[in-house]
This record gives sequence, C-alpha cells and structure tokens, in this order.
Amino acid sequence: MKAISLEQLVEEVKSRINANVMITFHSIGDTDSVSSAAAILSIFPNAHISTPDIITSNALRVLERCGYKKEAISTKFDENSDLIIIVDANSTSELGNFQQPMEKFKKDIIVIDHHVNPDMSNAGALVFNDESFNSSASIIYELLKRLRFDISVPVAKMLCMGIISDSAELKNATPQTFIQIGELLSIAKTDYMGILAEFSHESSIEARLQTIHSIMHADAFIKHDLIFIYGITDVHAGIAADDAIKIGADIALFKSESSNEVSFSSRLRPTLDTKYGLHFGRIMRKLAPIIEGSGGGHPCAGGAYGPKKDKYENFFDGFTEEILNTLKSNKK
Repeated sequence: MKAISLEQLVEEVKSRINANVMITFHSIGDTDSVSSAAAILSIFPNAHISTPDIITSNALRVLERCGYKKEAISTKFDENSDLIIIVDANSTSELGNFQQPMEKFKKDIIVIDHHVNPDMSNAGALVFNDESFNSSASIIYELLKRLRFDISVPVAKMLCMGIISDSAELKNATPQTFIQIGELLSIAKTDYMGILAEFSHESSIEARLQTIHSIMHADAFIKHDLIFIYGITDVHAGIAADDAIKIGADIALFKSESSNEVSFSSRLRPTLDTKYGLHFGRIMRKLAPIIEGSGGGHPCAGGAYGPKKDKYENFFDGFTEEILNTLKSNKK
C-alpha cells in the first residue's frame, strides 16, 4: 500500500485513461459511494461498475433519476480488469463478497477514500485517503476539476447528493462543502431545495404510520452515555433506523423480514464513528454468519441479511456486545 497525494492521483488517472477499469465500493453501497463511482465512470471510456452485493434504495433512486440503469451495474468481480478503482472504502474487509478476489488481484489498484486508518492488504495499491474531505463525492468532484473534465448535469446532481448525504445533510459540513455544493448546484441549474425535492422519496401515509409505530414500540436504553434504540418493523429496516437517529438516538438497529430472509439495518449518529472507533459496516459483516447471510456497509450505516430468521435475538445481543467491547477498549 502506497499513499499518494491528490496531485499524484490526478496523474495516475490521466496515465490510465484508456485502461479497462472496474469501479467498486464498500459492501451495501450508499449514495456517496455509488454516486462517486458513477461520476468516475464518466472519465474512462472503458469502465464499468461492479457492486460487492446490494445497493441502498436511496442510492438507486439517485442513479435512476439521473438516467443510470440498475441493470448496468454488475455483481461480478472482473479479474480481467487492467485497473480497479475502489471508492469510499480503504480496507479489503469492507468489500463484502469482493474481499477475497481483491486480495488476490495482481494488477493495478487505486483507492479513493476519506476515512481513518487505511488498511489495504494489496501491497501495490495506491491509496489517496484524506479525512479533510467529508465525502468521497467531494474528492471526486475535486479530481474532475483538476482533470478539467466537462461535468454533465447528471454527474453534478449525483455528486451533490453524495456530498449532502455523507455530510449528514450538512451537519458536519466544512467551508469547502458549501463551496462545492454551490458550484455543483450551478452546473446542475438548480438550487438546494430543488435538488432535495428531485431526489426525495415520500413514503405512503401507511408506511410512515408503521415507522412511527415501530419506533414507539422499540426498546430504548442508555449505555455509556449513548442512546440505543432496537426494534422490529414491517417497513424497510433502514427507514426506521434512519428516523430513530433523526429523533435523537445515537445508535439504532432495526429488523425486518421478507418471505425468505431477515434483514438488519444499523445506524450511528455521524461523528461518533471517529470519536469511539466504531465501524458499523464491519460489525454487521462480522455478525452476518449468525443469520447465515452477508453484511457490510459504512462506519455510520451497516446492514446484514440472511435466511436464518429465528436468530434475531442472537444478532441483537451480538451487536450490543461488539459496540460495548469497542467502547470499553477505547476508554483504556
């Protein structure tokens, strides 16, 4: 693993512009990672996106409303690629089903990320990792500007949504965040409320009522000065977990079921990941075997799904144990 500067990243991209490129991101791709990947796709004439597993509904909505088809995203690892670009992940352990093939990949790898403690097992990987950027989309926008790339309206909208989503809707914004959003809104020929309205999703009144019921009947408790909310919902577990954070929880975990599997979605209040060294994507990946499934995600948002529905209590217990162990170890 070799750390590179932004200037070096620009030159590395320029030198590989005609390469056969696979672009990927962390397990359970979110709006920031997926939007960043789609923006990178516009740079290379011979590139495609591959996802380690699933993409969140919010990310899919941004893609589709910008004219990108879900079917164009592969779920296969392309071992014949000349170059793999990993965005919004700085460790192979975050890559879900792509972890093992990525560790065996012998050709060029470029990592573009903004999180702490990069840990790529590939010795030859080139890593640009800068925590001063609060999203990967912010980095990709700066990269495109330095490449003097003609940014299209759809790419501007995707990058704008990536920055907004990973800055916790501007709660951890920096001066650079506002400058970039302003520039992207200008390219997209819209304003802040306009872009939020364009990519918003209004749940049905029944779904909103069910989410309220789910949160009202969830278990809420305090440990280590943090508010935990755990619950079961008939709507998408991620929606209930997101809303639980919005109303004041620090940590949320919700379960939902379909006909053939159980799903868990976890959320962490932004900035608590860096404060306490928590990474919910890694926790969910570690616990996924309990339900004989897969898991992964981001420091502040993770998910797991699998067929073993009767093990949900074990999953809740394991999740709590992982968090408390991390909190205790960081206090030492």
